[in-house]
Amino acid sequence: MNAGVIVAGGTGNRFGSYKQTAVLNNKPVYQHSLDVFNESILIDIIYLVLPNDLLGQVEKDLSTYQSNKSIILCEGGDTRADSVYSAIQKLDDDKKLVFIHDAARPLIKNHHIEELADACKKNDGAILAHPVSDTLKKIKNDKIEFTIDRSNLWLAETPQAFNLNILHSCYKNLGKKEQQSFTDEASLLEHFGHSIKVIHNRSQNIKITHKEDLDITKGILCKNTKMGIGIDFHSLVDGECLVVGGHKIKCEFASDAHSDGDVLTHAVTDALLGALNLGDIGEHFPNNPEYLNIPSTELLKKILKKVPQNVTIGMIDISVVLNTPKLSPHKKDIKSSLAKVLGINEDIISIKATTTNSLRFLDMSNGWGCEAIVTLHYEN
Repeated sequence: MNAGVIVAGGTGNRFGSYKQTAVLNNKPVYQHSLDVFNESILIDIIYLVLPNDLLGQVEKDLSTYQSNKSIILCEGGDTRADSVYSAIQKLDDDKKLVFIHDAARPLIKNHHIEELADACKKNDGAILAHPVSDTLKKIKNDKIEFTIDRSNLWLAETPQAFNLNILHSCYKNLGKKEQQSFTDEASLLEHFGHSIKVIHNRSQNIKITHKEDLDITKGILCKNTKMGIGIDFHSLVDGECLVVGGHKIKCEFASDAHSDGDVLTHAVTDALLGALNLGDIGEHFPNNPEYLNIPSTELLKKILKKVPQNVTIGMIDISVVLNTPKLSPHKKDIKSSLAKVLGINEDIISIKATTTNSLRFLDMSNGWGCEAIVTLHYEN
């Protein structure tokens, strides 16, 4: 059995807030690393190290997280070394390897874990790294003293993997103050003469330190974007309420439909299907008894299960045509309802409402409609 440790214990002083919970493509930064560890067949249990202030928030976030592995939250320490040791000392002796990764590096891939595990078969540990490509200068008082030979210089990254028994023994041979002098676990093992394999990482593995790093990472993740458009119309009949985005608005109308007639949710569902190139809503949910009077949000949930794990919703732009009732007072509730169904933040949902302005050639006095545009980001 192997263990994974995701270090997210920093206070984010340079970032200006907790960067590990900043939103990156509709999920917190730490979850990008958690997703990779969760998907890896080489990791059996995951320890997520966090500041005390974030434990409650993340525990709530993970209450709905889909995982077949145990995810254990640990309180971090004042330094990175303290945070890692907080998790390491909880690991059982039956664990063979431990993979340690900084949550601030959200671009890791499953093959990184595989390469590290393979390297540990003949070494005490292994790290990802890349060679220094820029010229290095030694500076004193803002002036160059000399140029450093970069030919054998590499920049260490995470994840890093180690034989757990060896890592444990290294920690036990040092006092707490001595532990903190090591900036990563590889340097700790180096100190005791253990062999560490360097894996040349040729993919981008940016570490989020400042706010602008978050924007750069978003750009890397969103190189592949697809869009879909959905349009739906229904007649209006006498009734007691309209369902809009799963939110019920009391009025003297109802939508005449086989389901609940929620044109907004129908349009969003069709737009999502379009972006995924999966046909239209009628192909998936024909007018048969199974779907009679079914909430449209339930249909949307079924389509969400078809979305690949490397795909996130970037933006939803919605335009509703409805003469009455007015939607403006209900926009916030509609956004909240729709965002909850989709599992996204409300701030990437735009809802606009218009009427036909008494145009005779566009008679919508007995009907209503909606157009939705969904943008999907395909992560590399």
